[in-house]
Formats: sequence, C-alpha cells, structure tokens
Amino acid sequence: MSEAQPTLDEALDAASRRANRSRWISAGGVAAAIVIALCVNLLAGRHYRRWDATETGLYTLSRVTEHTLRSLNEPVEVYVLLSSGDPLVLTLRHLLDAYRAISPRIEPRFVDPDQNPAEFLAIQQRYGVNAAKTEGGRVVTDANLIVVRGERKHFITADELFDVDAGEEMQARPRVEQALTTAIQAVTQGAPPVVCITTGHGEPGFEDGGVEGLLHVRSRLEKLNYEPVALPPRRDLSGDDPIADCALVIVAGPSLPMAEAEVQRLVRYVEGGGNALVFLGPEPAEEGDGYVDVGLDPLLAIAGVRKRDDIVFEQDPSRKWPIGQGEAFLAVPTRHPITEGLVEVQGAIDVVVTVASSLELRKGAAHEPSILLTTTERAFGMRDFAAWARSRVEPAPSAGDATGPLIVATATELPKAQADAPHGPRVVVVATKSAIVGASWVNERLQGTALFVESAISWLVAQPIVLDIPQKPARPVSAGLTEEMLTSAAWKVILLLPLSAVLMGLAVRFRRRASEGRRRTRDEPRRASHDDGEETDGPDDAEEDR
Repeated sequence: MSEAQPTLDEALDAASRRANRSRWISAGGVAAAIVIALCVNLLAGRHYRRWDATETGLYTLSRVTEHTLRSLNEPVEVYVLLSSGDPLVLTLRHLLDAYRAISPRIEPRFVDPDQNPAEFLAIQQRYGVNAAKTEGGRVVTDANLIVVRGERKHFITADELFDVDAGEEMQARPRVEQALTTAIQAVTQGAPPVVCITTGHGEPGFEDGGVEGLLHVRSRLEKLNYEPVALPPRRDLSGDDPIADCALVIVAGPSLPMAEAEVQRLVRYVEGGGNALVFLGPEPAEEGDGYVDVGLDPLLAIAGVRKRDDIVFEQDPSRKWPIGQGEAFLAVPTRHPITEGLVEVQGAIDVVVTVASSLELRKGAAHEPSILLTTTERAFGMRDFAAWARSRVEPAPSAGDATGPLIVATATELPKAQADAPHGPRVVVVATKSAIVGASWVNERLQGTALFVESAISWLVAQPIVLDIPQKPARPVSAGLTEEMLTSAAWKVILLLPLSAVLMGLAVRFRRRASEGRRRTRDEPRRASHDDGEETDGPDDAEEDR
C-alpha cells in the first residue's frame, strides 16, 4: 500500500519551518560571532601581545629596553626625518609600535622632508638640523632621528643604526633598538658630555661660521650628542674653574703664547683624569726667522712627543694635494682604534693635512704614544721656512731638515687616575690646526679629515657601554657576486630562460593539438550516424513519398 502524498499546504508549512529554523541558526551564529569578537577584543585590550615573525627578531625588545620604557614618567618625542620611500621607515614604524605597546609616552612623529617641507623647516630651525639635496632631488639630513624630552635632545645618525661587517659578503647588523634606547636614556638620565674648546690665545673664532672658524665643528659636536662650550683663560674667570666639568678639552690651535699658568692648568687637568685633543701647527714669527713658541711643551711631554720647529712638505706625487707645493698632502693612517675605519677605506677617503709640523717621539717617555698619521718617506720638514719663502724656488730638503716618514699625529693613554674610571687620561696630538676649522666639515673633499677628528673625539670621550641589549644577527646587504656567479647568471639569463619559454610554448601547442584530436575522434561517429539517418528513409517516409 503506497504512502499518502503530503498535500500542497503541508509541504509549504514544512518548507516554512525549515526556513525559519535556518534563519534562527544563522542569527545565532552571527550573535555568537559578535560575542566571540567582543571577548577577543576585551582580552586583547587587557593582555596585549605582539608576535615578531622576522627571522632576526628585529622587533623583539630586550629587557633593558622594556625597563627603560616602563620607567618613563613624561612624554618622549621621536622625530623620524626620512623620506616615506626609505626602506628604514617601515622598520622604524614597527619598532616604535613595539615601544608604544609598552609605554604610550613614546610619541613618534614621521616627517618626510620631501612631502612636508614646511614641517621639516620648523624642525630644522628648532633643533638645528642641517639638510642638503641629492642629485635626484631628495632631501638628506645629518640626523635621521631626534629623540626629545623637554629641552633635552639626542640625535641619531645613519651610521648608528647599523654595524657593517666588511668582507667578501658585506653584512649589516641592525642596531636600531640600541640607538633608540640609548637616546631615550640620554634624554631622561644624566647630561651629555661637555667638550670644552680653548679660547683667548689666538685660536680660530668660537662663533665664526666661516671655513676658518669653529662654528661648524661645534654644530657637529651637538649632532654627536656632546655639549660644546668655550673655555676662556683662567684669568678671565671668577669662582670655580669650569675645566673640572669638561669630559674633553680641545686645544684649538693657539697662535699666541699661552701663559705658564694656563699650560699648568691643562697639565693638572690631564693628570687628574681628563682628556685632551691638542691641535697646534707651525706659527712662523712675524719678525725675523723662526717660529712662535706657544708654550705647550709640558703638555706634549705628558703625551710623550715633542713638536719640531718646521713645516712638512710631501714630495710623493701620489700623496700631494692638488694645491700648493706639498704643504697640503694626504696623510698615511696607521692602525689604531681612531684610524681603524680610515685604514680600511684608504684611497677612497683620505685625511688631508695642510701646513703641518712634524712630531718627534721623546726618548725614555713614561708612556709610549701610538702613531696615528704619517707622511711618506719622500717628505721632509723644512726648518728655515722664511729663507725658502724669500727664494721662491721649488721646496727641497736642506741640511738639518727632518726626513720622512714624518709623524703628524699621535695618541697616548696614561694609567687610570681613579680606579673606577672607564679608562686612563688620553691625549691626542695633531701637528696642524687645519683639521679643526670649519673647512673640514664644509668641503666634501676633506671628509676624511672630519672623520678623523670625530673618531679622535669619540675615542677620547669613550664611555663604557651599559646597555645589555643582545646583538641582532648580521644579514647580507650586498650580492657579493663572484666571477663564477656572474657566469652562471649569464647562462641562465641568455640561454635557460629563453629555452624554457620555447619548451613551454611547444608543450602548450602539443597539448592543444592532442585535445583537438581526441575531440574529433569522439565527434566522428556521431557525425557519421547523423549523416546515415538523413540518407536512409523509413517505411513511413517511403509510403508518404508514394
């Protein structure tokens, strides 16, 4: 007996019930999804977590950084002065997001010098940032980041963000976290090192912004996060001597004799644990022959050197500067922490020395100095400069002149004056005052000279590293192409790529032809059957025909 079929009304009712049930299920699913999303957001707000998927852990912050950020009690602004197309911008965005996840007091501000010139100009005027344009029209600055808290500021330059390991495969080790955390600590703790520059003895002008003044080196010292101040003679001061607050004293090429009391002031400063960077060159006497004695011999004695009364002339054509007759030349750096980088790039970036005296190592000195810069063997130190100036002949060595290689810069470190000092007193002597004037930072051809001075200052004021931030792994930054790799690449580009394209085209063609053949094979019986049906008439058709 067959089952009774449902009526139309019953079928419609059943369909309606199923539709309602589906609607309720869908609505319940949407409501459940909303509740789950709200719970996830609530949990994420209370228990914020970030995951670092980078291979090197670039955005994983150290405990030192986390402690530094959690201890902030007032806002710290971080200005990023980079073009929006710079690859470093994305890295800094992610890293500063990680900083803000720990402390909302970090306030990053990205300013594109090309897209926001008015805002960038305001930052230039407020913080003294120098800028220039590349041949492509992009604006580049002498500081990529500025970390600011109140009136305190700390500049971060491009070379502080990465360590480059030279070798066949050049590799870069990111130091962005170290640079940022160091800058934050610098503006929230302590004060920048004070660099004192002597005045009052015929030194270049402290406020002079020309190529012969000191304003450019002062500006550069501020970018290197030092506080440059003038150090006038003691006789012009009342109260405590400010030399006690100096992390470094730069003797900036005096041309007038310094009083014995002033020289002893410098000697006591160094013997008490201070550091000195001494620039002094030849000062021909205005009347008669000979040179002006500026009286710094007791300070040079501590450094284990003596300045000769001469002017150095370099006669090696490969080391002579294009101007002059050899009194401007390319110095030869010797290996030392100050000159390490210059030794590696010698020939590409050189230290230019103009109008220098030669230095002599003192026999039996208590502390043996390290040689930083020399001349070639073909150089000589001209003692009777006045006679040569009157003769106007080609410079040539005479009897009594010192012959090369001559020393033009040294570095000396003394034993520690205090047991807890980071290092002993340090003295660098440079036998020319041309290196400290503004031309070294204005003229691109003198870049090596500026780097030498900055490296000497860094070594003299070196402080121990207190940030225990693990180093990130180094990553290749260059292709490091060898001859074999170039040959292999040429074969791939010239032969394999075109050949693979041809083979792929042939494969597509053969596959298409095979598909067309199979389709024709399937269609032929049908076509034949259709043709036979049209040609053969059935009995009914025959009858109709009749």
